[in-house]
Amino acid sequence: MSSRNRSRRFAVGVAGWVFGLASTVLLVGIWGRAVVVDTNELADTLSPLAAGDMVSDRLATWLESELVNAGVDGVGASVAADQVLAHPSVGPVLEELVAEGVEAAASGDPNGGTVDVAAILLPASGQITTGLNEAGVPVTNEQVEAALARLDPLVIRDASDQPFVGASSPLAANLGTAAMLGALLMLFAGTAYIVMSIDRMRAFRALLTRFALGALSFAVLLRLGSWLVDPEGGRAPFRESFALLANSKWMVPLTIGLVSMAAAIVFRVFRRRVRLAAGSRSEDERPIRQEA
Repeated sequence: MSSRNRSRRFAVGVAGWVFGLASTVLLVGIWGRAVVVDTNELADTLSPLAAGDMVSDRLATWLESELVNAGVDGVGASVAADQVLAHPSVGPVLEELVAEGVEAAASGDPNGGTVDVAAILLPASGQITTGLNEAGVPVTNEQVEAALARLDPLVIRDASDQPFVGASSPLAANLGTAAMLGALLMLFAGTAYIVMSIDRMRAFRALLTRFALGALSFAVLLRLGSWLVDPEGGRAPFRESFALLANSKWMVPLTIGLVSMAAAIVFRVFRRRVRLAAGSRSEDERPIRQEA
């Protein structure tokens, strides 16, 4: 094998590797942006965190400060806040707070993003009253409702901050930019791969098949990763949310992979028919030998 052929094969291999790397960046960018933009599904994904320490501790601290401002002593406010958040009937309320927090984080309001905690907690005033009474704070339901009505909104995003998630967030823009750069790099690397290949049509089909298999593998990894992170389903809030995040939008790479695979199959069938037609024409055009 000549030095020139070895160099060409090496260059083709490098171009194929760059093509695979760029396709991974493209798939991750498309999937990640789909997750970030869909705030409704993102809220459902993060809702199990309402039962975790990260959310409950923050809400307990906030509720404790509000109780102190309302005249409850510090020790009693701390015990009462923990007792209220531990009440089983308050769990759905915390999930709603998480969902509202995601919407506030995605809000493009120039005044910032806040959560009207009073409107969310007022329907659960009875459960909160029970929790406070069990914690040794003698209050009536009317007093709790009056106190909840005076609660300040929970600030999720300051006016100076950009949206954390959503279509207008910098995260969505960065993921979109990564997808575009991945697509451009795929185009350049794929073109180089095809141009340097001996059979260019076969090289094109190979790249199309490689991209399809990569997208399908990515979809399978998302589904498999979702199960591996939380195989028992909902045992730990953080693991459940991570599993839901891995599982969300897995149909996006699956659809891309199926479409690309279908295109590769159609291209292969079309090329085979063209070859058969060309071969038939060659047979017809052969001169007929006549016996002398």
